[in-house]
Amino acid sequence: KTKSGTLVSLKYGIWNKERQSYEGCRVKLLNLPVLKAHFIWGVTGCVKHYMGVGSDKLTAKLGARMHVSVGTGGMGTMMVGTRFPVLNILDATWVNATPGKGPGTPYDLATQANVIAASTDPVALDYWAAKNILMRLARENGIGDLSVIDPDNTAEKSFGKWLKLAMAEMKQAGYKVTTDESCMNVYVAEL
Repeated sequence: KTKSGTLVSLKYGIWNKERQSYEGCRVKLLNLPVLKAHFIWGVTGCVKHYMGVGSDKLTAKLGARMHVSVGTGGMGTMMVGTRFPVLNILDATWVNATPGKGPGTPYDLATQANVIAASTDPVALDYWAAKNILMRLARENGIGDLSVIDPDNTAEKSFGKWLKLAMAEMKQAGYKVTTDESCMNVYVAEL
């Protein structure tokens, strides 16, 4: 409930008192995550950013863990079950490009990439950013094993594996998402 009394649901939209129903088209979601390596799931970007939509603590009380669902495509399920973003803007100004580290990273351990990237497709943006920002910077920083952040690696618990599972959830719901670089529209601004 906003200060002016408007009822807003991320899933359903704005409550219309006169019609006694939600108006979904009145809510647009902009997804604005920070790109970083993640010690469990490889990469945090647009898709894993949805971890903040639900409650890991509440799901734990129900006998499950939302965070564990990342590995089975759960963030794709969360995206299609709540509100799919109309635009994803990925902040890659400062990134943690060290596989096995993060998500929390102090600036003295971060790498300045000076990139902001955007796409209507969260999967394409995450795939592109992992490959063209995180992997490139990790190589430049002398990191040898990049398998956990490689979007083409589909081994268990890898970023590529869970990203493809999340993508399958989104496709099943009718969203046009891709990991095919020839079909991506990613817009990049270098700062």
